[in-house]
Amino acid sequence: MTLHIDLIADFICPWCHVGETRLRTALQQLAAKRPDVQVEIQRLPFFLDDTTPPEGYDYQSYLEKKFGSAEAVAEVQAQVSQAGEADGVHFAFDKISLRPSTLPAHRLMLQLQAVGADPVLTSKLAQYIFSAYFEAGKNIGDPKQLATIAQLAGVQDKDLADWLAGDDATDEVKAVFEQVKSLGIQGVPFFVFNQRLAVSGAQSPENLLSAMEQALDAE
Repeated sequence: MTLHIDLIADFICPWCHVGETRLRTALQQLAAKRPDVQVEIQRLPFFLDDTTPPEGYDYQSYLEKKFGSAEAVAEVQAQVSQAGEADGVHFAFDKISLRPSTLPAHRLMLQLQAVGADPVLTSKLAQYIFSAYFEAGKNIGDPKQLATIAQLAGVQDKDLADWLAGDDATDEVKAVFEQVKSLGIQGVPFFVFNQRLAVSGAQSPENLLSAMEQALDAE
């Protein structure tokens, strides 16, 4: 039996970092309960702000404009940090100076999936990108830095930085994003299990596991 998961997320979304981690926990629990289930994950791009230029925005000023004040930003960051701690997700918001464009990261992920990359590799890559941004403050919108992150995750391509500096797969990413929006999805993370059951937000591993089992039992 196969469980297909559509995972819609953006790499600058802190709740997506938490959601990815909780999904990994839920999948470990699923494997223990139902070892016969084969899992397929397709990552689909989302942009929290699709107007972000290639050079990105200043992180703090962008968030203060979005949430209204430095105090409101600190409150939101404290909330997500507290939520992540229980799942082993750590945030170092003080290290982040830039809110980058995530188009290069989405292009890379979509391209790897298109050529049939090992799902273990794409999962590891997603984890490394989230960690590089939220725990080390890396500019994941910079082709050279993103290439280094990807190579550390196991992507074997010596010309990766040059590819990322181009625009291959840009149209494909934007087309998928438009399709996602046309479904009414406005917030991430968003999970769809076997195209039957949708779950929105960084739900607990227990809730995700329950949704996965419901989708499987409905087959």
